[in-house]
Amino acid sequence: MRLFYLFIFFYFILILGVHSQNRNDLVFILSEKAVNKVFTAIGEINGKSEYEVFGIIKGDYFWKINNARILFMADSSQFNCDAEVKVGPFTYKSKVPGQVKIDYNNKTDKITIKITQAVFELYTMFLKKKIHIKNIHLEDYFKEPFTFDGPKSYKSSVNINMPDSTVKIINLQPSDCEIKVTLKAIKTSCDIKAESKTGVR
Repeated sequence: MRLFYLFIFFYFILILGVHSQNRNDLVFILSEKAVNKVFTAIGEINGKSEYEVFGIIKGDYFWKINNARILFMADSSQFNCDAEVKVGPFTYKSKVPGQVKIDYNNKTDKITIKITQAVFELYTMFLKKKIHIKNIHLEDYFKEPFTFDGPKSYKSSVNINMPDSTVKIINLQPSDCEIKVTLKAIKTSCDIKAESKTGVR
């Protein structure tokens, strides 16, 4: 029976363990698809105001963004979206690239994803010439980072019956985690801290 519990214990450790170059015990994966569900939940992002050029051209402008998404690549990440703009009677579309900062705080066990820059130009046409009005900074609309719980929220334990009728309780807790951006995912690699205490059967 004891061998059976030992087998269960080591099998449990095996399915937790994901071998990496740093030989960490546990890898927590936050997928690109999961992060981009945030944009789906947010819904449409838009803005509007008045504009004036040369003191004689006046009107209203309206913009909205579609297909907002964060892309994870090997060791990097970026923000992309499509902007639809209407300035008076003039309309156009723009591809908007952006920069993203990803961080993990070991103390708070939080993964943060912040859009740091995403800019597109607001302009109109006058006498077949492009007239710049202003730049729209989308990062101003995402001042707070997206925040996700990290792997340390995971805890587990294994009970092993000992020959002297006591029970060894092995508590497992992720520790010493580090983050890495990979293709379509953020991987947080951790060591597993195992501590035992003795109980009574």
